[in-house]
Amino acid sequence: MATLQEALLIAFDLQREGRFAEADSVYGQILDAVPGHPPALHLRGLLLAQCGRLEEGCALVGQAIAGDEGQPDMHANHANLLEALGRFGAAAAALARAAALDPERVALLNNFAVRRLAADDPAAAEQALRVAVDLQPGLADPRINRAQALDALGRTDEALAQRRIAALLVPDDAGLLGALALWPDAAEADLRRALRLDPERAELWNRLGAWRKDRGALSSARSAYERGLALDPADAALWNNRANVRKGQGDPGGARDALRRAAALQPESAAIRNNLADAHTLCGDPAAALAEAEAALARDPALADARLARAAALLALGRFAEGWDAWEDRWSAEPWCRTAGRFPQPLWTGQPLRDGRLLVWGEQGVGDELMFATMLPLLTQSSTDKTQSSTGALAGCLLECDARLAPLFARALPGVEVVPRGPVPVPRLSAPDIAAQIPSGSLPRLLLRGEEDFRRLRPILAADPARAPAVRRGGGRPLVGIAWHTTNPKWGRLRNVPPADLARALHAAGADMVVLQYGDCAGEVAALAAEGIAITLPPGLDRKDDLDGLAAQIAATDLVVTIDNATAHLAGALGHPVWVLLSHAADWRWLVGRDDSPWYPSARLFRQPAAGDWRTPLDAVTDRLRALFR
Repeated sequence: MATLQEALLIAFDLQREGRFAEADSVYGQILDAVPGHPPALHLRGLLLAQCGRLEEGCALVGQAIAGDEGQPDMHANHANLLEALGRFGAAAAALARAAALDPERVALLNNFAVRRLAADDPAAAEQALRVAVDLQPGLADPRINRAQALDALGRTDEALAQRRIAALLVPDDAGLLGALALWPDAAEADLRRALRLDPERAELWNRLGAWRKDRGALSSARSAYERGLALDPADAALWNNRANVRKGQGDPGGARDALRRAAALQPESAAIRNNLADAHTLCGDPAAALAEAEAALARDPALADARLARAAALLALGRFAEGWDAWEDRWSAEPWCRTAGRFPQPLWTGQPLRDGRLLVWGEQGVGDELMFATMLPLLTQSSTDKTQSSTGALAGCLLECDARLAPLFARALPGVEVVPRGPVPVPRLSAPDIAAQIPSGSLPRLLLRGEEDFRRLRPILAADPARAPAVRRGGGRPLVGIAWHTTNPKWGRLRNVPPADLARALHAAGADMVVLQYGDCAGEVAALAAEGIAITLPPGLDRKDDLDGLAAQIAATDLVVTIDNATAHLAGALGHPVWVLLSHAADWRWLVGRDDSPWYPSARLFRQPAAGDWRTPLDAVTDRLRALFR
């Protein structure tokens, strides 16, 4: 008679040969003789599973484990059957027990997790990999795969920690280091290390370029993007990012060319189309900007920046009715979205307010506040039938404005209650007598629907007669106030005129000059004095914060020559002669191709014919000044 062990071997051989019925008969005899015998239960369970009887086979293997829990093979096979039955959590637990008994079986946990990740089941994968990492903390693969599972579960900080530990375990794994380098908080050292191992990966060059651009290193960022494009010239993201650097370097034409490549590679990208619209704007082509903004909105109607670009292009083209309607979309874009909903009163739409008062509140910078304030007299006076029908019943207005403008507005607008804007909300602005509110930039939508409406605008400011200007006219030479700089982060590079070029042009025309530019100008003035060009710095005048004093100084000049900055708006609102030097890509408020301004009748515009060419408008200023004061 065969021993129990010999009987098991006979049954197992029959099973391997595919003689399942005979093998099952022998397993049955063994279990009749020794009920609950773990090896027989285990092998018979596997046999039933081979025959398609998974549930019965899994149950028998479970019984075998109950009789002998110390066999890793049983737990591993039980896990396979549980996985086949779709019981993934139980399968992971069974594999964990197998690996706990035999640490070499951690590989089974890792392989199971890979299958679950492929099946989009990160929870089961993470469960298995957590055990694998605990059992074999020195293995990198389970940590890398666990990071993937944690990412899928939204536990990104934990995922990053696993990748960082794995990178210490396998410091030469280019793929892992590349993944770490693409993490949002990766440092330049991480990117360089990854690129040393994998310099042919364009995505890493793109990330290095972004890291450098965010820190203002535009030249090296551009080099990184160009390295990436050399590897993958069909990468639209690289072309797009390279374009953004070229914008920052003052090369809008190069940016536009790069964005055209990006748009050709990825024509359905609303973001790229929007960036191309911005590049057209920077190149002084609002018609092309309008077309691209509308193309972006056709792909993503909610894209706030494209809505703003469309509005600006319409206004630059003089399509005022459409433009002002579109301008209301600014509240979904930066920086307007930060101040949307500042006041609780209902938005004024032009209706009579009977006994209520209207709050008009300033938005954006000093220049915008001055420009839009020119409409306030239209609200408080019935100068035309059109004005009468919409505003004649207004009991009065309040104007909330930059505190530096409050003295000027209070003197110029006696029918308006002026409230300086402070760091905290002013209680007066929530008083019950205020029936409605409107941001000043929304007034044109009601009052300036066509160019003919601008003819009702008049200069609203007057210099304080009690404020003696620091510098007065003297002698036979004209006194010209000058400003040449703006700190606007996007437009400053295009708008700013070299002060020496401006001063030399006016000196050649026989003008005396007084500085209206805010900031520390002493160095520029001293350098020009060394050339024999005298420019006066008004003593004791704070040209940034004392705008009432600056207005008095402007009024004491014969003429102001300035770039597009707050000085231009202050001179225009005073009705003082002002010549504005405009870049080739002038702001929408100056329209296209005009030498006059509908906002300020006293202004004359001198435009660059091409980007970077200040010589042409400065020569025109020199010639006109000579003719005017001959």
